[in-house]
Amino acid sequence: MLTKTALMILMLVFFLDILSRNANADVDLWGYLAFGRLFWEGGSFPYQDIFTYVPTHTVWVYHEWLTGVLFYPIYAHLGAAGLQSLKMIFAFASLSLIFATARRRGASFYGAALILIVMSGFLMGGYSPVRAQVFTYFFFTLTLYLLETARLTCRWRGLWLFIPIQVAWCNLHGGFLAGLGLIFIYAAGEALARRPFWPYLTILGLSALATLINPYGLQYWLFMMQAATMPRPEITEWASILSAYKLGLQAKYLYYFAAVCIFVGSLIWVCRWRELTAGLALAITFCLGLKHIRHQEFFLILSAAYLAAPLSSYLTVLNNRPRIQALRHRLVWHLFLIFFMTIFFLISQRMISQNPFSLKVPSCTAKDQGSISYPVNAVDFIRSKKLDGRLLTEFNWGEYLLWTLYPQCLVAVDGRYETVYPDKVMQSYWDFKYARPGWEKFLQEYPPDMVLLQTNSKVYPLLQKEPDWREVYTDAGSGLFVRSSN
Repeated sequence: MLTKTALMILMLVFFLDILSRNANADVDLWGYLAFGRLFWEGGSFPYQDIFTYVPTHTVWVYHEWLTGVLFYPIYAHLGAAGLQSLKMIFAFASLSLIFATARRRGASFYGAALILIVMSGFLMGGYSPVRAQVFTYFFFTLTLYLLETARLTCRWRGLWLFIPIQVAWCNLHGGFLAGLGLIFIYAAGEALARRPFWPYLTILGLSALATLINPYGLQYWLFMMQAATMPRPEITEWASILSAYKLGLQAKYLYYFAAVCIFVGSLIWVCRWRELTAGLALAITFCLGLKHIRHQEFFLILSAAYLAAPLSSYLTVLNNRPRIQALRHRLVWHLFLIFFMTIFFLISQRMISQNPFSLKVPSCTAKDQGSISYPVNAVDFIRSKKLDGRLLTEFNWGEYLLWTLYPQCLVAVDGRYETVYPDKVMQSYWDFKYARPGWEKFLQEYPPDMVLLQTNSKVYPLLQKEPDWREVYTDAGSGLFVRSSN
């Protein structure tokens, strides 16, 4: 009992440490907050975008609208600590559901705990502060728990919960498709295994219909079909694992994912694990993780839930070996106590020093332009000089600028991407951003009054040479241009 309690405490601190390592505000957070502010202060539902000066879709189909509606009052009244607390709550709820699913499938306490620690990398990849994905991972793990409960007990009443789950999920984040996909996988897997599958198909159809309960109706699904299939070569989290490796993106996480895949494959081989439905779900999410690195979290979650039971069986076999038993009786308590105290002290010290409930807005400098950073000083300059008008900027800065400078400035393009901007506008913008042939066309078709760029961007030195533009502000990470005629 003491060992279990100590392990639970250690896991709590360990997971808190992972969640606390990144306190830099995610670039999408500002878009949520801007929508929430517009919703609460505008008096009506925002169906048209007001933050940009370039052409937009007729209807702003914002699949994360409810996230913004929730985040804004939390941030307004509780600040960064409120949002970080929300992230922590949903992260631990997801971890608890994974653990509960593993235990329900027959895993021992230690087997479920060990594999949850191994697969905890999904906390690093999926919990940048603070994104709508926190809701997706929670609802995905809840969906998994309910599906496994129904499959193991053949009691289908709990599946009706998917209807309200999908209503909430589809309005919080477009990741609701992962939930519908998981239900479909269970229907297919159980059909192949010649087990009851009609309950899954029935609830799948009803859950899909329930997603029509949203502010946009059927238009929401038309948007999601287009968004789910469109290529995004410029967005790093949508890169394939091979492309990410070649570009040097998230190298440490990719090595971790590769190690996890080796571990999973070895465990399946050694334990001779054969389970059709779970195996199908693992195979599909593994392929999705290879195609898009942002989908790797689903593979890690499913691996933790499914493989805890075979790992528990393997640990039992090891534990019954005479040599292991002798070693355990002689050393385990002393070593465990030393290990627990050391790790607990080190992790606690680091976690506290990181201030886990803070939210940083790092100013862009030459040394940290590879990570999330913002033109904080340039924004101060724009405000102090009372510069206003149409502002063309970096893709990852757009949402921060529309949050901080609206209505003083309207931005050109930002991270809300396909929810707001037509493909023609985006293609022209990417040509400008990456200084491709005809890069100046965007300036001609959608003329800005100001241009704010990273000093290491490809188009920055080209704009410096343009006689129509003059640089009025620069620092280590950003440069602001205005028209020479102004």
